[in-house]
Amino acid sequence: MICLKALTIISIAEYMAQKKLIQRNEKKYLGTFRERIEIQMTKQEVFQKYCTKELEQEMKDHPKAKLLLNGSISYEILRSYIMLAEKHKMPFSIVAREDEDTPIGLVLAEDHEINREDTHLHEAPIITEDQTGKVSLLDKIKAIFQD
Repeated sequence: MICLKALTIISIAEYMAQKKLIQRNEKKYLGTFRERIEIQMTKQEVFQKYCTKELEQEMKDHPKAKLLLNGSISYEILRSYIMLAEKHKMPFSIVAREDEDTPIGLVLAEDHEINREDTHLHEAPIITEDQTGKVSLLDKIKAIFQD
């Protein structure tokens, strides 16, 4: 009997620790779980309007996703992302959390688990053409190493 009580107490403690971890992760990712994220951007990337073309392509590729925006960022900055979501008829939410701050500025998330490994945007490599219309060997090599 004593062993069962000790086991139950440990199980409850483990459950509470796991629940706290889940809540912390959910707060970090603007109210969603890491497993549901297609794309995430830091606040700094949102301020710099980093990879907006790539974000728009992700919106086209995942039309059932939802855009979550960090409410601690000014509306003037978020406005372009809101307009992008409206352009693609994508639902969005501005998530305001007073109790805890997060480095995440924007999340494109599904309503189900997807477990995407790389959730960060990467700028598409720029390949230039010379006067003859051919791509230079140097630009091809640069493009290989940028991926």
